[in-house]
Amino acid sequence: MRIIDRFLEFLSEKRTRDLLVILVIVSFPILSLFKLYPFENHFNSIINTAGDDWTAYANYASDIRHNGLLMHTTVPGAYNAPSGFLYPYFLALCFLIFGENTIPVYIIQSLMLGLSVVFVYWAFRDKMRDLTSAFFLGALALFAFLDVYKYYTFRLLSENLALFAVSLFFLCFVKGFEKNRLTLQLISAISMGVLILTRPISFLFGLLLIVIVITYFFVEKKISKMNLLLFISVLILTASLLGIRNYLICHKFIFLPAQGQSMAYLRIVNPIPESVDLSKINTNFLYTKLHMSQDIAAYAEYMLQKPLLFLDYFLKKIVFCLGFLQVKVSFYRLRPHWVLMWIGYFTYLFSCIRNKKRMQLWEITTHLYIFFHYVPLIAFGQIENYGFRMLLPGISFVLLFSFLEWDMLRQNILSRRGKLPGKR
Repeated sequence: MRIIDRFLEFLSEKRTRDLLVILVIVSFPILSLFKLYPFENHFNSIINTAGDDWTAYANYASDIRHNGLLMHTTVPGAYNAPSGFLYPYFLALCFLIFGENTIPVYIIQSLMLGLSVVFVYWAFRDKMRDLTSAFFLGALALFAFLDVYKYYTFRLLSENLALFAVSLFFLCFVKGFEKNRLTLQLISAISMGVLILTRPISFLFGLLLIVIVITYFFVEKKISKMNLLLFISVLILTASLLGIRNYLICHKFIFLPAQGQSMAYLRIVNPIPESVDLSKINTNFLYTKLHMSQDIAAYAEYMLQKPLLFLDYFLKKIVFCLGFLQVKVSFYRLRPHWVLMWIGYFTYLFSCIRNKKRMQLWEITTHLYIFFHYVPLIAFGQIENYGFRMLLPGISFVLLFSFLEWDMLRQNILSRRGKLPGKR
């Protein structure tokens, strides 16, 4: 037991955790060098294939590099797909510096993954005991390896940029508003704008974030009116870059990819069965009295006529998000660490409700981010597209609350034994 106690004490030391941070940051790019050897450039093979997101992103990036920022050659009208509008600009910057070569992109994405892990750790390490934070860092790194590095780091997919943006957002948002530092607050606003441009499913949370910050301003009175206005302005301006681009190309301010086409997309990912009698739309209350669209009325009829089938579709998506991937795609594997993570998360929520805990700004914001990340995906997203990539930007924050719950349980156990753990 003495050896275990000494090891735990060693992990609790600040110097040890700082060394672990450095190790995490450098490990992913170093591992990528072994993965990429003998360093073959796959750019030509990527742009000459068809039908995949990485092909489109590579072609858009090449267009930006050679023909200007508006990518008017490959996208002569409003930008629609793939949804990660900003990701081709990241690729174009890499291609401008290193040439049209996929090797540097993958190494940089490996480095960004390590930084993403560390940013989340830095954002929330002071919310738990030192020892718990060390294990939290280790779990973040392990999840990043199992869920991101193995499947997505060596793909030209926008989730690589989205993970970096959301982790930087939470680091700067949490620290910026706790310490009332304008620079960090503005970086968090830019990061959220980047996240919306990279994963537009975050648009609803971006709107809610403005409400959260305004409420914080009036209730806590810890930030100045100027800081509030600057934060909101920078967030809106950054998130509007796609709208500005579309206006310059087609003279229409279209804020999001495929804007206004959510119901059409829903028909693709969740088609209405032929057994549903759509002629009843003409007598549907939503259509005749509330004058809603035929698409909404059609899904209302689907729900009324085939309630079990309708609910089964969404139930499977919920279970998929919890880690049981095989319910949607038979050859996908169970992710047991997700299951444990969600058990910890819901246990934490139950504890907070039972104890009537008053949540702070960082806690409210993180919970709402999780909710507004997963719910739109369950409602409209093709969540099994390219595996489970769409779920990745939310996983680290669910993991956070499972560790906070573990930290509270550990404190309670030690308290009952008369071994108060202090900061360890």
